[in-house]
Amino acid sequence: MDQNVCAEIVSKHGKECYSFFNEPVYVSEEGYKHLMADMTREAQRLAGLHSVYMDEILFGHSISQIKLIVVYDAETCDEYNLKFDQVLRTIGTRNIVDEDLLSIDQKLLENFPKFDCLLQPQWVMGKKLNIQYPTAGEVRFFNISMVLDLLCGGFLRDFFIWEVDRQVNTREALWKLKRLRRLVDLVKMILRKDATSRWDQYMDTVYTMCDHWFDMGIERYRMLMWTVREGMCILFDLIQELKLYFERFRVVNLKLDPNVSTPYALLVSDKIVTYFVDNWEPDSALEKMIWCREKLGQFITVLPASFSLQLYEYTKGHNALSRYIKSCFAVDGISGNMERSYISLERCKILNHYLNFKIKLGLSLEDDTIFHCNLRDGSTLAKAANMMNAQKNKVRLKRVQRILRGEEEPAGELIEEG
Repeated sequence: MDQNVCAEIVSKHGKECYSFFNEPVYVSEEGYKHLMADMTREAQRLAGLHSVYMDEILFGHSISQIKLIVVYDAETCDEYNLKFDQVLRTIGTRNIVDEDLLSIDQKLLENFPKFDCLLQPQWVMGKKLNIQYPTAGEVRFFNISMVLDLLCGGFLRDFFIWEVDRQVNTREALWKLKRLRRLVDLVKMILRKDATSRWDQYMDTVYTMCDHWFDMGIERYRMLMWTVREGMCILFDLIQELKLYFERFRVVNLKLDPNVSTPYALLVSDKIVTYFVDNWEPDSALEKMIWCREKLGQFITVLPASFSLQLYEYTKGHNALSRYIKSCFAVDGISGNMERSYISLERCKILNHYLNFKIKLGLSLEDDTIFHCNLRDGSTLAKAANMMNAQKNKVRLKRVQRILRGEEEPAGELIEEG
């Protein structure tokens, strides 16, 4: 998407001036070492903890934000154990640690490239684990599965909100730009592209901005405004390229019923609405997202119909995540499958394992990775609540579908805004 076209579309609806909040704080190497020493000391007291890994983000050679990947022993951990967030409450985040921890078990870390290939785990303490990589012939398809889940789960939302509302969470934006850099590399690998001039130039600009963040003065905000807007445009480019790639190489075998009006497919959870259409184009998708936000009071991701086939494969399973996706996902006029559907089903099993692990530890299921799952297993009461939640999902799904087809006027927000 051309940035001038994007600016023209957004200018009709968005605000003129940007504002920035939640600035990153410079952290010395000594401060970082003290944090890691205190964290290691406190973490050793936790029962059921296996190891701790991290994925860091650097600004101007200052370690300013770390994403912790906390690995629990699957055999000894349970909901009654102290969790790692107790360590952070004791020592504080000190402007270094992202409070949103990723809590997993050994199996998930060992299969990390199939689970979240945008994070790069680096061992910090505890027992090291060997990470198992997919075979050379499968890695592209696991990456496709990961990318589709990211996009269907609302990865575009923050870039859209920051650009349209012009209120930028600075620290979060820098973290998200790091994820986008990795996503661009991933898509280039999927498409078998060694060089892409616009994307590569963009990534170079992001690296430059991050490396010199603390000594750039006001110029850093001009660069951040540009990188946020260009980041949204790049995301639309990635979606377009993947759509064409799926069609050209039949990665997704999609069949549409010509007698059905859009949306052909729709995902509606407590936190996510994703709307799948045929003949997807970046400009019209952006216009539609802005229209949805103004009309419905809700951010709705608009994606190509072919991107919905991953979710369609998920509903074929018999586990908790499959049942949840089925209750949130409507297919009306599409059929088909992914080229290697067994990879979608394997990823579904991995996500279901993550869901069950979070339930075992009593952790929140408000998580993009598992589509903000609201399911609980266990007691008779919990099973009854499951049935009620699934029914609410279906009612919400049907209502959004009617509104998008112009059959019903909205009254208030459809789902909670994250």
